[in-house]
Amino acid sequence: MSIRHAVPRYWTIQSSEAWQAAQKVGFLHGHPEHAMFIEPYHWMMSQMGQRLPGYDGSYPVWVWTEKPDLLQLHHYTGRAGCVCLTLELKHDEVLLSDFDEWHAVLNDTFNARTQREWQRYCAGRSVVTKEESWQRIFELQSSLVHMNKRDSRQSRRLQGVTGAVALDRVLRVEHLEEALRERRLYHV
Repeated sequence: MSIRHAVPRYWTIQSSEAWQAAQKVGFLHGHPEHAMFIEPYHWMMSQMGQRLPGYDGSYPVWVWTEKPDLLQLHHYTGRAGCVCLTLELKHDEVLLSDFDEWHAVLNDTFNARTQREWQRYCAGRSVVTKEESWQRIFELQSSLVHMNKRDSRQSRRLQGVTGAVALDRVLRVEHLEEALRERRLYHV
């Protein structure tokens, strides 16, 4: 009896225009004009090049390991028409990282694990550089000690990046206009 390893599922929210363009060219890919933080995106792309064996060098497509709550507007604020795509991608095609810790890269700051470590960094006594601390966003098996823990949960919100996604990897397309309409009707 052989054990079949399931291919993981991921979710991405894309504009309707991006989805239409993907259907024309046969794959979904990121675009530099949609990169809100160009230097952090380039840093992430360099990490993808080092960590993903088949990475094609394209701008990343951002994915989630859990399906986003489609009624939460922050997932697609400012976008008139969006789709939520369910993707099937292999483990080695997606570089996972901690969503909260990614903000250290976005904000060009030290990714401290403890208040004491933050203080040492601010005092110029850290043995870890700022850029070295960013590597921690990929250390998904380590236990976290949050500086400002709001609750006792130790769960992490994981995001991922991948290169171009062929359309045959898209399992489901959900148009978010319906979710937005439902929010307007039922969630005043």
